[in-house]
Formats: sequence, C-alpha cells, structure tokens
Amino acid sequence: MKSTLFLRGALVSALFATTVVLPAQPAGDSGPAPARPVVRTVPPTPASASQSVELPGRTEAYESVLVFTRATGMVKERRFDIGDQVRAGDILAVIDAPEVDRSVDAARATVEQAAARAQSARRLSERSASLVTDRAISQEDYDQRLATTAELDAALRVAEASLARLEEQQKFATVRAPFDAVVAGRNVDRGDRVRGDAATSEGWLYLLVRLDTLRVTLNAGPDLALRLKPEQAATVRFGEFPGQAFPAKIARTSRIFDPASGTMRVELVIENKDLLLPAGLTGTVVFSIPPAPGTFLVPTNTLLVRNGQSSLAAVRDGKIAFVEVRAGRNLGPNVEVTSSGLTPDLPIVVNPNALLRAGDPVDLAPRNAAK
Repeated sequence: MKSTLFLRGALVSALFATTVVLPAQPAGDSGPAPARPVVRTVPPTPASASQSVELPGRTEAYESVLVFTRATGMVKERRFDIGDQVRAGDILAVIDAPEVDRSVDAARATVEQAAARAQSARRLSERSASLVTDRAISQEDYDQRLATTAELDAALRVAEASLARLEEQQKFATVRAPFDAVVAGRNVDRGDRVRGDAATSEGWLYLLVRLDTLRVTLNAGPDLALRLKPEQAATVRFGEFPGQAFPAKIARTSRIFDPASGTMRVELVIENKDLLLPAGLTGTVVFSIPPAPGTFLVPTNTLLVRNGQSSLAAVRDGKIAFVEVRAGRNLGPNVEVTSSGLTPDLPIVVNPNALLRAGDPVDLAPRNAAK
C-alpha cells in the first residue's frame, strides 16, 4: 500500500514540473482570412407551359325581349305558344281594334276633303294670276287667294300626317317577332283585352329569347381578368352533358371591378345552332392562360419565406442578393414564381442557409456539383 501511494505522488509531481511553450504570435497578425462559403446555384427557367384555370359560368340567352303591343283591343289570334320557334317577322298575335280601323277610315276621308279644297284653291290662284294682270281683280284679292291656297296646302299635310299616325297604330294590331327566337313565355290568350296606350311591365304578350348563340357569363378576379383578351378561346363543360366540351370565345369584359366582390364580369359566346343547350345552365369554363411576363420555374428548395414574404437568394457580383417573388403553382420538384427582378442567367442558391445575409460574399460551386 505504501509503495502504491509513493508512485502516485511521484507522477503528480512530474506533471506539475512540465512547462508547455507555445510559439509567440506576432503582434497585429490575426491569421489567415476565413474562407468564403461555397454555394450551389441553379438558373431560373422561364415558364412556357400555359396554366389551366377553371371558373363557374352560367349560360344566358344572347338576346331576350318582352313583346308588347301598342294597340288597344281584344286578342283575335294567338299563333304561337311556349317552346315554339319563330322567325323574324312572323305574326305572333293579332289584336282586334275596331276603333283604330274606324279612325283610319275617318282620317282618309279628311285627307280627301283637304286635297279637294287645296286643289280648288290652287286652280283659283292660277286663274287669278292673269286677272290681276288685266286689273280684273285687285292685288289684295290676289294675295288673299294665294294665302288661302297655302293654308289649304298646309291643312292637307296635317291631314296626311294624322292618317299616317293612325295607319301606324293600325299596324301595331299585328304583333310580329323582332328576330329569330324561341317563345320562352306567353302572357296572353285569345279573347284577352290588352291596352297598348298604357302598357305596364305586366302587360307583355310574349317573352322571346335567342338561343342559337348563347352568352356564358362569369366573374373573374384581377389576376385572371387582366390576362383575358377578346376572341380568346375557352372550353365549357356541363355536368348534364358528360364527356362533351363546348368551344367558346371571349366576347367582352365589363372593364370594371365590382367594389363589393372585387371581380370583373366576363362574357363568352357559344354557338348553339342545334339549340342543344338551354339558357340558365351552370357549367365550368376552362381557360388556357399563358404565363405572365417575368414567370419562372425554380426548384422548390430555393424558395425562402420570411415574415410572410417569399424570396430567392441570388448571387450578383459574387455577393448574396435577395429577390422578392410571388409564388404560384407548386409543380412538385419545381415551383412557379413571378418577379421583375429575375433573369434566366441569374444564379439562384439551392438550399440557402438561414444565416446568409444580403451582401455576404460567396463562391459558386461548379455546375456539376449543383446537380
């Protein structure tokens, strides 16, 4: 036991007796500069594939009109009913208005009377021209006869205008279709009395709709509405017609965003010559939208999100620079981003370190290392 204790004490004394001498560091020498970090980069790829956007839309008649009559009387004929197809100019109904017919007869008689009086006055004026030259009548009598002739000519024109007005009213008794259409509603039957001089919104005879061409209306948000152009093609699908796609094209936009919904009204047109599609049907409108200017594809592991803002770490002149972007569709290994600060030759850092700061100097790894 005593020998063991003696050996331990000797070892401890030897350790304390040893001195480690380090080489002296010259004053002011901080050693070699730290190495610049090496980052792997990839270039952003300009997006070329169009984006498919789907929005709900509803079909509407291309034209729709409530047909009234300006003639007052009884419905003598009603020739069409709901669902019937009519052509422009077809007679829809005939109104029996005997008062108008008698007024037309009276107006014609008035015109004949006025014409006879005017003709007699003109002949008298023509004869008076020679009499005043021979001083058979005075100049005052001749002037009076000329004035009478002018007055009777004016009375004839008034009578003719009154006759024309009544004849137009008489034509209103025959109600005709304004365009090729389908009868969507009927509000009158034979024997009903109609008032053409005080027609109200409830006094219509027919509701006509044009269905050979349909409107498709929808509400688009700003991102889509500002990228739609007139005549741009689209496709419309309806659940009631599975497996069928109907071609359409943009006809017009309202060019104003609704302050309540923040959307713009867009109208498309569909050719419907066989009248297969009815108005009021809800479907899905599919647009193929080309990428917006400044849209690129970058690997998903290059995207940074800081304080709710998406950005990419790029390398400009050997230093880190952050480029704010707007993220779009996530395509799995790649993500679609839009930014005016991206170019196809700008290196984007892959898996950027959270400690990187704007302005940090970096070196680029060889391209095969990035792969």
